[in-house]
Amino acid sequence: MTRYIEDLFMFRGVHNISIDSKGRIKIPVRHLSQIITNCAGKMVLSIHPDDECLLLYPLGDWQKLELKVSALPSLNIHTKRLKRKLIGHATECELDKASRILIPSTLREYAKIDKKIILSGQGLNFELWDEKSWDKQIKNLDSLSRKEDPPEEIKHLSL
Repeated sequence: MTRYIEDLFMFRGVHNISIDSKGRIKIPVRHLSQIITNCAGKMVLSIHPDDECLLLYPLGDWQKLELKVSALPSLNIHTKRLKRKLIGHATECELDKASRILIPSTLREYAKIDKKIILSGQGLNFELWDEKSWDKQIKNLDSLSRKEDPPEEIKHLSL
């Protein structure tokens, strides 16, 4: 089944936000109506299997991803790693009345989240980064991308 653009949640942009003393973040206003309308404020938060950041998905999109991961060969070492990291750390969360979600302490520790967070829209989901880690990651990606040619798909992309 193909999803049409109008059916997609499209989370875009980089948002600088703060975490409160209880470990909660406020979702930016520009994304609230999509989250409330399309998933009734229910989301899933987990760790990124390869980077020191967190992933935040609307519940429905998370469930589709989880089904795909669960269908992978269970004896494969890469599947085990992915399941244990991504699904094993998954936590359901729901927007409170003040449009906040709680980030459990274990997930904050994994992503080394302190006080300042980058919430980066990735289309169907968000990445949550500690601000300092985000800056390092972007600089590292810029440096690495200068060392090799982009793949053909990117070379032919017109911006």
